[in-house]
Amino acid sequence: MSTEKFDLAGFEKKYVARLKDRTLDWNVLKFQEEVDPSYKRAQMRYIGRGATANNDANVIQAEHFTLSTMVLPAGCQGPLHLHDDVEEVFFVIKGSITALIQEEGSDEVHEIVLNERDCISSPPGVYRGLRNDSDEEALMLVMLGAVKPNLPTYPKGSALEELRIKRAKEREAIINAK
Repeated sequence: MSTEKFDLAGFEKKYVARLKDRTLDWNVLKFQEEVDPSYKRAQMRYIGRGATANNDANVIQAEHFTLSTMVLPAGCQGPLHLHDDVEEVFFVIKGSITALIQEEGSDEVHEIVLNERDCISSPPGVYRGLRNDSDEEALMLVMLGAVKPNLPTYPKGSALEELRIKRAKEREAIINAK
């Protein structure tokens, strides 16, 4: 049995993330918005860096997964993308979204409407995307099942896939700079 007194303040500093200390990051996915303005959305990180690998010192360090919230404005979308190494979960907190699912190698995109407190888990190797068809913004919880997920890929030949290839070296430099 340990004789040291539990350090509650230290524990809280390391393991508690409060809304009042977060800001919406409208720039983390700005590179997508520059390709298509309908890709506008914001992320608020709580645990880990996520697949974008942005260096955010104001997060709980991830041990097994990443967790963030995402605002998807009315009429906007998250483009189809594929994580080859990790499942991704979208949990709708507010509003509604249409989840887009496409098997690798297929041209068919399936649509699944998700309302408040609905959830979808996309396994590795499946393209997934989101669209907000409503007149109100949607708020989602997003979780990736790895501490440092691989950078997602986009459909072959798309403008986003070409941009991803160019940005891959920048991402690795961010991760390695810790």
